[in-house]
Amino acid sequence: MYRFLCFFIVAASLLHAGEPPDSVAAAEKRREEIPLGGDFNPNPKVPAFVVVGHGGRIIMSKDDGKTWTQTFFGKPGADHGVWATKSVVYEGGVFAVAVGWGAPTSYLASDDAVHWRHLTSGKTRLQESKGNPRVMPQTWALVAGKGVIVGTGYMTMVATPDFGKSFSTFGMWGAFKDDPRGKLSTHHIGAVYCGDASGRFLALGDNRGDTGPKFGHLFASDDLGKTWRWLAPKGLDASTSRGEMVGIGSLLVMTDKDAANAWCSTDGGESWDGPRPTGTQRATLSTAGGKFWLCGKDSRASTDGRTWRALPAAVPEGRIIASGKGTLVSIDRRRFNILRSTDGGETWQEVHSYQPADIQGGAQGLRDGAWGLVAP
Repeated sequence: MYRFLCFFIVAASLLHAGEPPDSVAAAEKRREEIPLGGDFNPNPKVPAFVVVGHGGRIIMSKDDGKTWTQTFFGKPGADHGVWATKSVVYEGGVFAVAVGWGAPTSYLASDDAVHWRHLTSGKTRLQESKGNPRVMPQTWALVAGKGVIVGTGYMTMVATPDFGKSFSTFGMWGAFKDDPRGKLSTHHIGAVYCGDASGRFLALGDNRGDTGPKFGHLFASDDLGKTWRWLAPKGLDASTSRGEMVGIGSLLVMTDKDAANAWCSTDGGESWDGPRPTGTQRATLSTAGGKFWLCGKDSRASTDGRTWRALPAAVPEGRIIASGKGTLVSIDRRRFNILRSTDGGETWQEVHSYQPADIQGGAQGLRDGAWGLVAP
């Protein structure tokens, strides 16, 4: 184990040449201290919110967002590093959090939102792990459906159908070498689940090449994340930049980078209707309460992704998460607090705030959130 730890310390140092070696070593050591998982006992009974931010900060609420407790913290970090944290997902009584970007990545998980361990049991050693079972492929986002948790990020997709007992990976480095579009060059791959009717996972990555579709690249998996196809979708020609993509069942919505326009799909991303002006710009796209939210300077909402209505001026910028009771929670990567609304977004109250002890760069607020039922 010691030689594996040394390997990743060296690797992380190369990735973060400006970061002090002792900081890198401390970040790696903190990850190794966390117990392995793979033996979670889902008992979905108690409703819980979980929100996450850089440094491996995990904050949860079990009283419908009234009060909040920080239940885990890794090490201070920035947008890139071992403890860069951007994504949390819920599935079947278990929350999972991806930590690490531009550095060795790990998945943390909990079946009660209080006690956190590595998602993996350690029995599956992936090629990207280089012998360390705690390390997963670099992951930009986690998504889940039909009991499967899928991670996407940088040219390698990973999936576990059994809460960390086993994993499969799909590498895109040479998978599409015969595609007439030429060499694939992508990054920052986020994903959505298209609903139980299709069981499809759809992933959107940016286009790092000099040619090709500027909306990015779309990939689809119809076997629960085991294998992926590079799609050639119709209807996205008018998009000149990649934005965000979310879904409510089979209805998918994608925005351009400035969120000024939206596109919709009901066939798993094969074809898209748009562009549809949203009436806002530089807004965060999320789903809550059965509708799509674009929260920025001029916040908007939509039930179909085609027509967008103005939201009350009180709606804060950032991401919206809804509980089963309809309570709304707002977080943002540039804010150090959590806001709550019980009247559909008309009014908001601050219910939690924090101050990072060591800001190392990047947006140090809360990046993502989810709601689900967990063990008491």
